[in-house]
Amino acid sequence: MGQLLGVVGLVGLVGGVNEAGARGWGSPWVLAAFGVGAVALAGFVRVEWVLERRSAAGRGGRVPLLPPALLRDGRLAAVDVVGLLLSLGYYGMLYVLTLHFQLVRGYGSLGAGLALLPSVGMGLLAAPLSSRLAARYGPYPPMAGALVLGAAGFLGWLVAEPETPYPVLLFALAATGLATPVTVVAATVAVLEAAPSAVAGTASAVFNVSRQVGSSLGVALFGTLTGSLGPVRGLHASALVAAGAFLLGAALAGRVVRRGRRPRSQSAAS
Repeated sequence: MGQLLGVVGLVGLVGGVNEAGARGWGSPWVLAAFGVGAVALAGFVRVEWVLERRSAAGRGGRVPLLPPALLRDGRLAAVDVVGLLLSLGYYGMLYVLTLHFQLVRGYGSLGAGLALLPSVGMGLLAAPLSSRLAARYGPYPPMAGALVLGAAGFLGWLVAEPETPYPVLLFALAATGLATPVTVVAATVAVLEAAPSAVAGTASAVFNVSRQVGSSLGVALFGTLTGSLGPVRGLHASALVAAGAFLLGAALAGRVVRRGRRPRSQSAAS
């Protein structure tokens, strides 16, 4: 039941966002999709909560698909939200940029792929860099710093016009391309550090699902913005949303860092 409600809820939410550009946000179809998604997700939360209570009381053999206790840990909840915001911003923009290079600048498929190479290719540098930073400073400071860098990169797309020279866009491409894999590696380390060993696999799966949900929402939302505002204005609006998502993720990571630095007496009092 939990799995069924989760699927219906996410399909309703993403489907509503995806269709809003063509049908309008006030369309009965879109409102119905949002309503079904909201009810299904509320039902999912209820089912998981009931199963957890029954399992803890020894009144049932089934365990929840997503144990609510995992999300009561502020660190895991924050990292899951960061994963959603990260994928929403980066993969939503990657979709819009593919359209920008082909439809606005007239590149072919190969040309658009090569134009995006400075972004997607940064993963070769990011993985070893993130591992070293996480080992030295812990996962949260590199996560927050990378997200701020990525937000600055997204804001760089605000200067993008049909005739903007390609070299002007290299900072935006490289910054977002470096920030995303650095954040993913740091967030994965954070999940493994925070999750109890008995549920480490579940915690890792929840983080991966949050990233997939963010990616689906990002493509649907930014595609809707591009379709309703036009390719250039839609790109600029999408860049602002992506930058905001990354900055919110940085704030969440920074909050975990600040909580970890509080004196024990203050933590106990709160």
